[in-house]
Order: sequence, then C-alpha cells, then structure tokens
Amino acid sequence: MDHRKASGTGEPLTSADNLFGVLAVDKPAGQTSRDCVNHVQRLIRPCKVGHTGTLDPMATGVLLLAIGSATRLVEFAHRLPKSYEAEFQLGVTSNTLDTDGVVTELPTAPIIELATWDLELENWRGTIQQRPPNYSALKVQGQRAYQLARQGVDFQLATRDVEIFSLETLQLEYPQVTLRLQCSSGTYVRCLGADIARKLNSDAVMSRLVRTQIGPYRLSDCVTLEQLDGRETVCQNLKPLLGLLDGLPSVSLSAKQILQLQHGVPIDPPNESFSGTVTTDPIAAMDSSGQLVAILQAQSGKLRSLRVFFPSGGQAE
Repeated sequence: MDHRKASGTGEPLTSADNLFGVLAVDKPAGQTSRDCVNHVQRLIRPCKVGHTGTLDPMATGVLLLAIGSATRLVEFAHRLPKSYEAEFQLGVTSNTLDTDGVVTELPTAPIIELATWDLELENWRGTIQQRPPNYSALKVQGQRAYQLARQGVDFQLATRDVEIFSLETLQLEYPQVTLRLQCSSGTYVRCLGADIARKLNSDAVMSRLVRTQIGPYRLSDCVTLEQLDGRETVCQNLKPLLGLLDGLPSVSLSAKQILQLQHGVPIDPPNESFSGTVTTDPIAAMDSSGQLVAILQAQSGKLRSLRVFFPSGGQAE
C-alpha cells in the first residue's frame, strides 16, 4: 500500500468515444447548477454530465462537473472542503436569507462594530450546529424544501453538524460585511451570516457569494460557459479527475491485479505493510501510468472494489 494521498496528477481521458475527467466551470449569476450541466450536456451528448454540489442561482464561482464515467466519483467529492467569499447586509432580514427574497429592514437593529463582530466570529469556527434554510434543495417527504416554502407550508428542517475550517472578516463598513471562509460540504453560507448577526441582536441577508475553491480546484482554473462551444473545447478544458479524490489514500496496482478487479475478484494488499491495516476511507487505485482504475475498500484483509474503470474511461461495474 502506498500511503501517499491521492492528488490531481492523473490526466483526463479524451478519446473519440469517451470523456473521463472533471470540468471546472465558473458558474455565472442567475443560472442554476442544472443549467450549467444542461449546457455542457448538449455539447457532448451522449456522454454523461453531473455536478458535485449545487450553487444557488445568485452565486458565482467554482462548479465542478464530472464528465463521463467520472460521474461515478461524485459521492467521493462531497468530502472536499469548499472556500467562499460572501457579502452580507446587516440590519435586514429576508425569507430566503439572501437578496433574491423579500428583504425587510430591522428598524431597531444595532450598528455593529468590527471588534464586536470579530469577537463573535470566534464562536463560529470548528464544528457548529446549523439549521438549513427552508428555501433550499433539501427534500422533505419527497418534495424539495423550497417548493414547500413557496407554497406557504410551515415546516422546519433539522439541525446538523457542519465544519467551519477557517473564517475571517475581509471588510466591515456597516451595514455591509464581507467574509472569507473554508467549510465542509453541506454548509449554507447564507445561514452562517444570519446566525452570527442574530447573536448580536440583528440579522443579515447575503447579497453576494463566490465559491473560490473546491478541494484542489481553484476559481483561476475554471472556464466560463461562453468558452465552451463544442466537444473540442470541453476536452481541452478537462481537469485531472484525481482531484475529486484529494486526500484519500492511494495504491499502485499491477496489470494482473487490475484484471482481477475488473472481473470482480478482491485482491491481496500490494505489500505486507498494508496487511492488517484498518481504514474506513475509500482507496484510490492507479495503474503504472498514474491513471485511476478503481476505488477500493479494505475489508477482511482484502481490497474490494467499490468502482472499477476500464482504461478507455468506461466502467466495469
């Protein structure tokens, strides 16, 4: 077992019949994540396209699209930390927690000074409890929460733990405050701003959100939808898909071991140092050229396949 971590060094595949990689898109404001998927899907049909996590329509920035068999890696990308810059208006409230909703001024809201604000931020780093907004894509008994909210249904989503890895104030000129943060997947940034303000006897509405990074994929690496005008430009802009597995343990396999996995046969650990090691993390398996060939799970002293990919970018199971 090679205990190095998987990184984005593997090259995407762009054969005539198969695409297998990641497309990092700078999502424009006013479009949904599904709009971006549909735009790319039209260019490369019948190849599959899927995103690794939604951005609200008002938000811009990094949206990762898994292309071809890379769609089978989406669930593993949910582990990746996400970075944002977010702008809020203090002293106002909104039914959606952002300026896309009905914004109402709070006449008795106090003017918040930078020192007071930064002192409160100290309570919002690390693991926190967050209640997702009713205007969200989460499902409630089979329906999207935002659909129920628009219908006037009274409900409340359960709180859950999210991780705030870093959080700082870039600027506060009341009533406007700008934050920079890195957080776990599933964090609602508009909730975070509102929750902080409420602790200071006020409220906040998000007016701008830019996702600047997901795992190793940065905003500066992204392509705009306008730059994608055909299959060729999609191919030219595919990123190494191993970035979706950033931080996972990795292992290099022989041709014989790869063949075993493609036939559904568990393999022995490549070396004795891995025997008996217990890990609940998936394992990225590469061939001798560094190309991803499988996602494995250690179980009962063997390495068993969770996902297997053919060299062409197709899938074995």
